[in-house]
Amino acid sequence: MKNHFATLGLIVALASPVAAQSDAFTHGPVINGFGAVAKVDPDLALPANLDFKVVFDVKAGVPGEKNNNLDSVARFMNMLGASGVPASRIHPAVVIHNKALWDVTTDARYTAQHGVANPNTDLVRQLVAKGVPIYVCGQTLAQSNVSKSELAPGVKVALSAMHAHAILNRQGYSLNPF
Repeated sequence: MKNHFATLGLIVALASPVAAQSDAFTHGPVINGFGAVAKVDPDLALPANLDFKVVFDVKAGVPGEKNNNLDSVARFMNMLGASGVPASRIHPAVVIHNKALWDVTTDARYTAQHGVANPNTDLVRQLVAKGVPIYVCGQTLAQSNVSKSELAPGVKVALSAMHAHAILNRQGYSLNPF
C-alpha cells in the first residue's frame, strides 16, 4: 500500500511543473484560440524596423485534429503581436502541398475525406481574415481530384508548391525551418 501512495505522490510531483508550465501559455492577441505563446525575456532583440516576412511550408496534420503546422503560423503571429510588433510588420505566408491539402478544404470536402468536420476551419478563416496568403500546390489539387471550390474561402492555388516558394523567396520571404 505504501508503494501505491509513493507512486501517486511521485506522479503528482512530476505533473505539477507541467501543469504550471502550461499555465504560462495564452492565446492571442492576433489569432484567437490558436497559437498559444508564453511571455519570455529574450536576449535576441526584435529589431524595431524589421518586416517579418516568413513562409511556412505546412505538412499534413493528423486527420480529425488541428494541424500543428498551421497552428505554428498563428503562434508566430501571436508571439510578435504580444511582443509589440505592429501588424503592419507581420507577414507570414503559407504553402500547402501533399496531404496537408485536406486541412484547408471546406468542411464538406474534409468530412467526405475523413468522416469528421475540419478542425482547421476557424484557424484558416482567421489567418485569411488577417491577410495571410495560403497557397495550395495546384499539382496536389489535380492529383487529389479537389476543385478550387472545395478549398476553404480565401485559400488560393499556385502552379505548384515549388513555384510558390520560389516566388515568395524572390519577394523577400524567408523559409521557416520548423
